[in-house]
Amino acid sequence: MSAVLIFYIVLTSGNAFATGLQNSASSSQKQDTIPVRKQLPVNRPTAAINADSASLRNDTLPNRRSDSTAITQTTDTFSLKIANDTLDAPVAYEAEDSAVLFVKEQKFVLYGKTQTTYKDVVINAPQTVLDQQTNVLTALGSKDSLGRMIERAKFQQGQQIFESESFTYNFKTQRGVTTNTYTKEGDFYIKAGVSKKIDANTVFIKEGYFTTCNLDDPHFAFKTNKMKVISNNIAVSGPTHPEFEGVPIPIYLPFGIYPLSQARHSGLLAPQFAVNQQFGIGLEGLGYYHVLNDYVDVTLRTNLYSYGGWNINVIPQYRKRYRYNGSLNLALSHTKFNFKGDPDYNLVKTFNIGWTHSMDSRAKPGTTFSASVNAGSTRHNELIPNNPNRNIQNQLYSSITYAKQWKDKPFSLQLSANHNQNNSSRLINVILPDAGFTVSTLYPFQRKELIGTPKWYEKVGVGYSVVARNQVSFYDTGRVSLRSIIDTLQWGAQHRFPISVQLPAMGNFFVSPFVSYEETWYTKRYSRVWNDTKRKVDTLSISKGLFTDRQVSFGISFNTNVYGMYEFGPKSKIVAIRHVMRPTLSLNYKPNISKRSFDLIQVDTFGRKVALPQFEGNLFPSYSYG
Repeated sequence: MSAVLIFYIVLTSGNAFATGLQNSASSSQKQDTIPVRKQLPVNRPTAAINADSASLRNDTLPNRRSDSTAITQTTDTFSLKIANDTLDAPVAYEAEDSAVLFVKEQKFVLYGKTQTTYKDVVINAPQTVLDQQTNVLTALGSKDSLGRMIERAKFQQGQQIFESESFTYNFKTQRGVTTNTYTKEGDFYIKAGVSKKIDANTVFIKEGYFTTCNLDDPHFAFKTNKMKVISNNIAVSGPTHPEFEGVPIPIYLPFGIYPLSQARHSGLLAPQFAVNQQFGIGLEGLGYYHVLNDYVDVTLRTNLYSYGGWNINVIPQYRKRYRYNGSLNLALSHTKFNFKGDPDYNLVKTFNIGWTHSMDSRAKPGTTFSASVNAGSTRHNELIPNNPNRNIQNQLYSSITYAKQWKDKPFSLQLSANHNQNNSSRLINVILPDAGFTVSTLYPFQRKELIGTPKWYEKVGVGYSVVARNQVSFYDTGRVSLRSIIDTLQWGAQHRFPISVQLPAMGNFFVSPFVSYEETWYTKRYSRVWNDTKRKVDTLSISKGLFTDRQVSFGISFNTNVYGMYEFGPKSKIVAIRHVMRPTLSLNYKPNISKRSFDLIQVDTFGRKVALPQFEGNLFPSYSYG
């Protein structure tokens, strides 16, 4: 195992530091001319020691006897002359293999996984050359026998990191020159043939490219002969052209400006090259991001393909803390298959709308609003390139919901709009609106001020709820008329009135009678008959209008509590187990008042007859027979 050599030095220029130290020491020796006294007077009031230029280290006389002698000490200092080119911080370096010092040239050469640290600069390289005279460090990467790069030299200063084939860096001026350098700024990967670092944040690049592909040889890139990069701020380039798989594309931009700030900022979004057998060569993700204010921003992205197809996405996002947040996605697609004039040429236009929204519960207590929308053309997901998860998505759902609960009131309201579609059958159902209103149990006979034991009728509770729904259904054939939508329009409502009472306890039993009334509104009534020719049940006619059906049910429930206890022996850690059983018995009765809503129809060739509901096929199910 190779030994690790660690050295800590202060870089200086020449022997200036040593010469200054020697001159200062000689001057101190010449001034130290205090005569040596054999004995100090002790009977004098004071004996002062005159100050000289020598430092005294605890030069005091022992208190052999108590007197009033006062001793005064004075300590002086000497200054060191430091050369102007001396660094203001130490340079620490280490090498895993070995270190060689060339005294005459004043150079250190480090071998094998070297690391050099100066302030916030950390340099790692297979080989490092440190010149004490010029304060210049040279870092070299390693190559194999074929000249292929094995390990690059790495430079890091704060958040700025780059890897190079080789580079030189001046500790004093913080300038340097690199060759074949790779770095990352924001979402961009930048490669520079030759770059010059002029300060801690600014780099000039010659013969470079930038891309969003993280490979050493990227699938695509934008090449330029010159570029200026200010770390975490902006990059500016000269004339730029795209290159795909090493092949230049004859599209030129006169210049480029690329924001690199990590904070929210407006700017261009870099694209990616793609190849698709159906759409041709494409430029995907080209776009622009714009910050409107502290709460809203907009992203615009587009895909362009060589066969002439394109699509565009507009994505606004909004967020307000403790209030709401959400995003909208509007997509428009213009897809061409092959070239115009080909026998298999085809043009398909699709769209898609996506919306998500959520409301913070602290924004308005008692009120909620949320949205999750995913709707559009049935072929839109099928034609999204390079996205298999979206391509096989067959069902789309949407829901927008508003709910309100009145404070200190028994009322609650819920409104919603829903959507579902099947991309295979192209059937689309839209439910708008779907409303529900509920009144929680009220006690109309209860006194405002409860005094004494309440009467049995004061415990009579009455509730109410209603659900109303409207729905249209149609097929996405490319041409949907208003008439076809109206023909499929359905609406309906369902009301419920529950009534219950809690009678006084009868010993250990509690009795609770209840009554429930339901009424449903329909818009269609079906008349069916047996068809002897087809030997099946056919629909004779469909009547449209307002039709009602109702149902009443009665019931009574008995319940009680049975308690038991099992005690263990005196030596058991468990004293006893107490258990409770709550048996309940319910009796229900439902008169057949919906009998008139059924038709007794023959259903097979044997003459068997079955009661078929007239309102089957509406939004709300029909009541049961009997």
